[in-house]
Amino acid sequence: MPLLPVVSRFGIVAGILLIALPAFAVPDELTLAEAERLAVESAPWLKHHRAASQAAAERAVYEGRLPDPQLTLGALNVPADSLRLNQEDMTMLMVGVRQSFPPGQTLKLREQRAQNESAGEQAKNALEQRLLLKQVRLNWLDLYYQEAALRQIAEARRLQQKQIESIEGRFRAAQEPPQAVFKARAALARLNERTPMIEAQQARVRAQLGHWLGEAAYAALPEKLPELPPFAEFDVARHPEIEAARAMEKAARADVGIASQEYKPGWMLDINYGIRQDAPSGMQRPNLVTAMVTVDLPLFRGSRQNRRVAEKQALADGAGHEIDDKRRELEMMYRGLRAEHAALTVRATVFENELLPALRRETQVTATGFARDQADYRDAQMRLLDAELEYTRLRVDIARTHSEILFLAGEQQP
Repeated sequence: MPLLPVVSRFGIVAGILLIALPAFAVPDELTLAEAERLAVESAPWLKHHRAASQAAAERAVYEGRLPDPQLTLGALNVPADSLRLNQEDMTMLMVGVRQSFPPGQTLKLREQRAQNESAGEQAKNALEQRLLLKQVRLNWLDLYYQEAALRQIAEARRLQQKQIESIEGRFRAAQEPPQAVFKARAALARLNERTPMIEAQQARVRAQLGHWLGEAAYAALPEKLPELPPFAEFDVARHPEIEAARAMEKAARADVGIASQEYKPGWMLDINYGIRQDAPSGMQRPNLVTAMVTVDLPLFRGSRQNRRVAEKQALADGAGHEIDDKRRELEMMYRGLRAEHAALTVRATVFENELLPALRRETQVTATGFARDQADYRDAQMRLLDAELEYTRLRVDIARTHSEILFLAGEQQP
């Protein structure tokens, strides 16, 4: 084989691989938007619901069609003693077609039920996507806070270590009692024991994200907290969970109609063509055509049709009650989340406008020499770091609550 075509083909394959590699590479930084995109594109559970939705759409196409006809082949009235086809007048080979027809409007109602089930699966798919985005956002925000907490603890550990060195120096100079050394070391130990638990929580959250994102879940997060999209005006009737439940109720009502059609007779048409052999004497025998209609006789309605209709009616009523329950649940969740979101926003405003500026001023004052010693300065720095971490926790909690509201109300369309 010539070398040039081989090289060309190798170049084409290598080019394709180079183009495809970035799609599977772990990003240098996992932003929230990137996490959402990866989850929607690759989460197996969401793919499962998409497949179920596609299956329901296919089912809606064939449910309203007549069942396939049946072909019948056979030999009738063959004498058992000779098995000859031309011995008896009634012996013949038969070929026929059988077609059944469901009672009343059964086919139309089956199609309506399948269409409602398809709409329900589409709503479930939208619901699962909202649930997925909410869970990814909550996990990402937890991970963001844990990384911020580890940075704060590392800074606090650095300051506390300096304080220990200062206190031990003054202790050796008989300027501090032993209790001050023990207190400083205990404070450092308290910081050290917090780190393993936060790291364990961080590993757990990354593993949860890895279920949807794969190896991308282990990339570093940005230090800046992102802004979530604004949520739309809440309309419980448009929530996917309500839409799915409403579609399932309509499907159950269609089942009631299908069961009601069983009061009417279904029927079956058979058309057969019998082929007869010539008689042994050479006389020709005519072929025979047979047409039959078979009709259902729904006579025992009290123990069959009535019970079936009552069963389907009870299931449809239960589906309606389920809608009411879900509506109340979602409305109460929305009210509670809006109240929590408002309270957290007020707290964050107090932190930003009052508490943090006051602690920063206190730190500046101690730094300019108004404090008794450097220990007061480090204590002020520790208080400021704790407040900043709590402020980060508040901002993350606001974003978490915002994510919960986005699940209920959806994103505001531009």
